[in-house]
Amino acid sequence: METLEKYMHIALKLAEKGRGTTLTNPLVGAVIVKDGKIIGEGYHKYFGGPHAEVIAINQAGELVKNSTLYVTLEPCCDFFGKKTPACVDLVINKGIREVVVAMKDPNPKVSGRSIAKLRKHNIKVTVGLLEEEAKKINEPYIKYIRTGLPFVISKMAISLDGKIATKTNDSKWISNELSRRLVHKIRSKVDAILVGVNTVIKDNPNLNVRWIKGKEPFKIIVDEKCKIPLNSKVLKFKTLVLIATTELANKHKIELLKKKGISILVVKSNKGLVDLRDLLRRLPELGICSVMIEGGSSILTSAIKDGLVDKIMWFKSPKIIGGDGLDVIGPIGIDKIKDALVVHNTVTKKLGNDVLIEGYLCSQV
Repeated sequence: METLEKYMHIALKLAEKGRGTTLTNPLVGAVIVKDGKIIGEGYHKYFGGPHAEVIAINQAGELVKNSTLYVTLEPCCDFFGKKTPACVDLVINKGIREVVVAMKDPNPKVSGRSIAKLRKHNIKVTVGLLEEEAKKINEPYIKYIRTGLPFVISKMAISLDGKIATKTNDSKWISNELSRRLVHKIRSKVDAILVGVNTVIKDNPNLNVRWIKGKEPFKIIVDEKCKIPLNSKVLKFKTLVLIATTELANKHKIELLKKKGISILVVKSNKGLVDLRDLLRRLPELGICSVMIEGGSSILTSAIKDGLVDKIMWFKSPKIIGGDGLDVIGPIGIDKIKDALVVHNTVTKKLGNDVLIEGYLCSQV
């Protein structure tokens, strides 16, 4: 079993290389082994591109016959509307003897069908090796397949007494440099960052990736009336900026933003505010499958009240700001402790004097 896990760990690491470029497609890694040697490797590099199994099989060449394929997700099969050839048929036709699968594909159009087909062709199939690890790397894909919504992370830097800014809205910097570096790494791995327009007005952030080399995420500004200043730093990223607004927005301002190359998405309003659920529902159409909410308090409060946040990543700093500071989250109507929201599967990590608290608010995918 240790040898099998070794090869699946390699496949999982390969899958991670596609983070941020597969959009609504899953992260998949594949390793082909024969006589104790790796003869082919591959991963799904980008949306619409060749699948991991295809790349690995092509690399293995003629040696592929009677080999073992390790793959992090069940190979795909044919279904109506599918744009690429079925990997399961390629595996069968190339004479692969055994397939080790980390997890079934949650897509009901595939789930279990490819595994059954492989077995029907007398190919040995093992399912569930490092399954939890495979599910974790594909949290956005699983959430999208099951709900049609992107996976949502709440990232906040908070003081020891739960504040995100002072009474004058000063928030630079609550967390330390180690924490901020990690945030930029996470930014490079999500499809989009989401903030409210008040955060843009107060802090004028770039919302970009710094300190590390990485992909730039979309910058989504929730702005029901299009109040964003035209000289905001974030607008320089143009095609990577999306203003989520409502029918209440100033039409002239919308045209000015469009002339700057900024995308505008008009969504439903909820009591005069952007309906966050409707916004999130629309994002996969744009290839956005994971979103990190970075501020502010009102946006986070609305998202948590509506049950839209899957995971929290809160960086807690040993600073005390006091009762006149800005709370990390506003009222959500909890009367009894027994009704409090519980963060599950928590993990903590020390970053200098800061502590990162990670956990899941919604049921894990």
